[in-house]
Amino acid sequence: MDEFSEWQECQIVPSQGMEVPSVHDNFVTALSIDLEQGTLILKTLYQEMNQRKEQTDLRFTGVSAHYFNDIVAPSILFDVECTTIRSLLSEWEWLFLKRKNHGWPLRSYETLTELERHWEERGLKAYRVRGISGLDGFVIAEKVEYQMRTRD
Repeated sequence: MDEFSEWQECQIVPSQGMEVPSVHDNFVTALSIDLEQGTLILKTLYQEMNQRKEQTDLRFTGVSAHYFNDIVAPSILFDVECTTIRSLLSEWEWLFLKRKNHGWPLRSYETLTELERHWEERGLKAYRVRGISGLDGFVIAEKVEYQMRTRD
């Protein structure tokens, strides 16, 4: 069994999705969140019949907010895209407005424009985690990195 590589920054082409590493058709095997450290890790596995397995972990750091629908097995990824905070707020407006008075994602904000400005001033990015089946949602974070391991 090979060792994991070092953490490396993901390469994401705006409006096209993640180029390196490719996580298309990867199964999500685990999701872990460290609220105090502000990290979220998606563990994924790609396997074709009679071929080696490739495990890819995605680590989001400086996480300010995240939300996922349908966290079930099997969860299969379509892609991870970097989008604008404004686009993400527009797509998920119903959620932000519904949770606003419950201290999520921030203790207090009056408008989505105020929330957008806060995140942009902190240099955060919006990552859209798109699922084919199961897990689907987003992460607002400073960056996303990956590490890989190939298993026989």
